[in-house]
Amino acid sequence: MANDQTVGGPWYQDWEHTRPIGGIIMTMVAIIAWLVFILLYALYWSTSYNLFQNIVVTVVSLGITAVVIGLGWVIWGFRHVKNWSHPAQG
Repeated sequence: MANDQTVGGPWYQDWEHTRPIGGIIMTMVAIIAWLVFILLYALYWSTSYNLFQNIVVTVVSLGITAVVIGLGWVIWGFRHVKNWSHPAQG
């Protein structure tokens, strides 16, 4: 058995070095921050807006949160792409 085939092979070993803990934590923090924002908005700031404006604020804030999470994962992916880019084996 070659060294590449031991304990999960090279892909498993690469994954061990590039676990997405930072991305997972960033995602959880962004979601919690969005929930806190929506709660504060609903309790204190939404009284002067009508229903449509409140829906727009919710959708826009959710979109901004999704963009932040997406960009975080794209940055993480670009940092670790070298670990998954293997030359074609013949």
